[in-house]
Amino acid sequence: MTLLRKSTPPALRVGLQVLAFGVAASFVALFAMEPHLTGANASEAYAPEIVAAAGSAQSFAVTGTGAASVQRDDYTITDPPPPPPPPAPEPVAQPVAKSPSSGGGGGAAAGCSANVVPTPGEPDPSSYQGIAWTALQGYGFGIQEYYYLLALWNKESGWNPLAHNASSGAHGIPQALPGSKMGPGWESDPNVQIDWGLRYIMGVYGSPCEAWASSVNRGWY
Repeated sequence: MTLLRKSTPPALRVGLQVLAFGVAASFVALFAMEPHLTGANASEAYAPEIVAAAGSAQSFAVTGTGAASVQRDDYTITDPPPPPPPPAPEPVAQPVAKSPSSGGGGGAAAGCSANVVPTPGEPDPSSYQGIAWTALQGYGFGIQEYYYLLALWNKESGWNPLAHNASSGAHGIPQALPGSKMGPGWESDPNVQIDWGLRYIMGVYGSPCEAWASSVNRGWY
């Protein structure tokens, strides 16, 4: 039995060859000339575009009164220290209120005016009372305050520098207790006793009038 082979027409065979060549050429062009379309990155000349994301700014917050220091690369940020506290106000000396008294010979303090005392006039300058009157004027007091002092020490000691209370230990014209706190000469020197007695009255009562009022109301000053 003899098989017969059909031959392809020449025109069809040429067309198929042309078509195959065209398809092959298209694939070559696709991979070699348009790499972006295939997603490949075969060439170093191709670099993807990188866009920085927004909102990447840095922030730093400090609370409280302490100083904070932040080191970043070559820069240092230091929070300033808190302001110093305001200076304390200077103390103001307040005048001590004194009872009003006579200047040259007027009346006594308002709180003492109810206590009536004898007013014999100025004493002999050489007497113990005269020493006290001269010293009292140095404190700025007038004759009425001397009358209160006269009555006070008449009651306490009769102006006797040697007067001594055996039961309490009070001594001298002002009856200091104890007498030794008047200083050297306290036993018999009237100048020492009068000076200490006036300083005591001024420091505790402010005036002979107030000291006399204490003696009247309480029995002592």
